[in-house]
Amino acid sequence: MAKRTKAIFFDLGETLVTQNIEDSMVTRNALQEISKILPKLVSPETLFRLYMKGYKTNDAIRSEYNVEIPIQTWMRQLLKRVTEKEPTDRLAVAFEDANNTLRKLSRQRVKLGVISNVSSHEVALGILDKVRLAKYFDLVVTSAESGIRKPDPGIFRYALYQLNIRPEEAIMVGDSERHDIQGGYIAGLRTVLVNRRKPLNESLADYRFKTLADATPRLEALARPTATSRPRQAAAKMGDRETSQTWRAL
Repeated sequence: MAKRTKAIFFDLGETLVTQNIEDSMVTRNALQEISKILPKLVSPETLFRLYMKGYKTNDAIRSEYNVEIPIQTWMRQLLKRVTEKEPTDRLAVAFEDANNTLRKLSRQRVKLGVISNVSSHEVALGILDKVRLAKYFDLVVTSAESGIRKPDPGIFRYALYQLNIRPEEAIMVGDSERHDIQGGYIAGLRTVLVNRRKPLNESLADYRFKTLADATPRLEALARPTATSRPRQAAAKMGDRETSQTWRAL
């Protein structure tokens, strides 16, 4: 009999909130404000072009080696100086079902956490606070804080260590097959794919759903002290049945 679930981790961007963090963290509006404090005149458009050029270079490194490049480094590369004010994300909005899902799970004897790829830990915390989801989480782990990006198992193990739990006692919920599902699988966690777009033909996820609302009953069941885990293959088959039922109902 498997150990009961003690923790459920959620991805942030495109799982709990609508906006992809990396795409919106440094916006044209933010760059426009930064341009006002530069020692020489540089247009916001020029800053944005330089930022995007640096983004392509840095993102290729991050993706290949699963390491994080902090936002401070990006700004030094872009501005040739350190800015004391962190950029904020004004565009992130919580999905309608995020609050209800987290509220129900918070009533269970289970820890809730976030594991997110983002180059500023402060921005991730600010987003959770802005969309009023911060109160539900016992732990927020970001690649900016740990220096490791999903799908590297190191970031998942770091989160497990912080809560003093074993991999088989935790679940990873996310929208990315590569970052959340494959990464969680390699680290030994059970996995739940929430794909709000079109369904994948194949997935390593133990369970697959279209929305967090669809996933909530299963997550609640897994969080109950009496819940037991099935072998991955059997769980995957059940996940396929749940997925097909969910999509047929739409």
